[in-house]
This record gives sequence, structure tokens and C-alpha cells, in this order.
Amino acid sequence: MTRKRVAKPTGKGRTGVAATVAAGLPLLLSFISTGGAPQPAPAEPPSHVVVSGKPVFKVGCQLPFDSIKSEGLEIDAKCTSDGTATADDLKDRLEFNAKNNFCAEGTPRAITYDDLKGLQVAADAIDGLRDNLTKSRKDLLGIFSPSGQPKLGEGTLVQLVAFVKDAHNSNVGAGEKVNCKLTKKEENDIHIELMPDQTEDDPCKSVTAEMSPHFRPEGWNDLVRLKLERPVRITGSLFFDNSHQPCRGDKRPNPKRISLWEIHPVYQFEICKVKPKSPTECDVKTDSQWIPLDQWHTEDSDVEP
Repeated sequence: MTRKRVAKPTGKGRTGVAATVAAGLPLLLSFISTGGAPQPAPAEPPSHVVVSGKPVFKVGCQLPFDSIKSEGLEIDAKCTSDGTATADDLKDRLEFNAKNNFCAEGTPRAITYDDLKGLQVAADAIDGLRDNLTKSRKDLLGIFSPSGQPKLGEGTLVQLVAFVKDAHNSNVGAGEKVNCKLTKKEENDIHIELMPDQTEDDPCKSVTAEMSPHFRPEGWNDLVRLKLERPVRITGSLFFDNSHQPCRGDKRPNPKRISLWEIHPVYQFEICKVKPKSPTECDVKTDSQWIPLDQWHTEDSDVEP
């Protein structure tokens, strides 16, 4: 956050001893009042504290949904990409910055539910991963190659077709550190529980996408009220949620999911124009088959492509 510096008086217009004494008087008084002990410079406020009324969240690129972004949101005036992490808390700062990555570049890679499971297997195979993530997230780059395709990893821009099992505003009332512990629904992520098909209802078989509250388009907030019986196409950056654990055997931690790899944050959310029996009937690569969520104003009935 940039803060304006106030220029110090130069002492012009004063001459000789008078100018010297005037310039040194504040320092002399400070020295006497503190018993001669040197005083540290005033500490900068934590990055998540608002110093002025201007937005403090800096994207670093053009938002993927720039044309429909919300402006003037309270969270953007209070919370940076560091969340509540201090300068000394490298682990949280790295994690929160990855969660707030709106700048993944390139053509989105089409991925599948099985690819997210494969990414989890690849992460499990990295020795000391959790300890390494306290200092760097480079171990998560390009760690899995599905069927001979280019490698996937954290920060890869991807698209996934799946069914929404549940969508809700998470951490309401308690807040989340990445969002500066703010407690309102509009200040927290929309957590999206995704399934490979409509027949699966075990949350431990789900994968996750998260809509960040930063600049979140107003039309995206409708997702928590929709009952969608058709596939959705989600575009965004891959993120590894090392603060949690996946379901394993009899262990069913919260939030429940089969892989810690998420699409987080979401860059675009689209709904298939028809109700197919399988996600594959809505082609991930055919843009004409998808309606952006902010344009979804009809009831959940078939729409002509």
C-alpha cells in the first residue's frame, strides 16, 4: 500500500545559529524525554488494516472478469492478498497469495475429476511437502502429467466440467485468515462442492472450487440459491489447500473431499445450456454450449444452444 510522504521543512529562510538550533530542537527534546535511549521508527501498520478509504487489494493484472467485477466492496478496502499474515509469516503469505492469484495466463487446460485425484497422488509422493511449504510453494509446480499431456500444478489455468452438489458462503460468522477474518457472507468465499456425476452424493468423493470475495461479480452470489441439474464449466487457477486433509479410508475430515487440489480462485463460472445425462455431453471446449452465471436469468429448463 502506497502512503504519501510529507516533505520535511528544509530550513530555507533561516540563517546561522538560529537555523541550526531550530532544526535540532525536536531531537534534543526527544532525547531528554526518553532519557537518551534511542527510539525505533514507528512500525508500519499490518497490510490488512485500512489506512485510507481507498481499495488496498492489488490484483497485479487485469481481472479475468473485469467487465462484470463489483466495485466498492468493503473487503477490497480492508484486506490485501496477504490476508492477516504478517511479514514474518511466510507460510501463510505464500498460501494466501496463491489463493488470491487472478493472474494465471494462457489458454485454459481442460482437466477432469480424475486429474484432480492424480494431482493428489502426486502431492502425496513428495517427501516433506508440508514442511517445504512453510518456505516455498515451488514443489507444487508441474507435478502431474495426465495421459502424456503437459504437466499440471499450482497456478495452472484450467477448466473443469462437473455437477454442483452444494454451494454456500463459507466461514460466515467466524471469518477466514485469507479474508482478514471478516465475517459477512459477502466477505468470504463461496465454497462449491463438485461431483463427477449426478448419482454421487458422498462428499468425500467431491472436489472443490472457491469463488473469492474480492471484486466478486454480483451475479455470482446467486449460485448459493440455485439448484442446478446440469453440468457447469469452471475456469480458474489450480491451488493446493495444504491447510486441510483429504478423506482417506475411515477418516472424513472437514471439509470433506477426495483431493486437496482446488480451482481457487474461480475466474469464470458457466452453466450448460441443456440437461445431459453425463458431463461429457457438454463439451468443455465448445464455448457456444455454455452460459455465464451472471447471464443465467431463466429457470432451470432446457435452453436452445
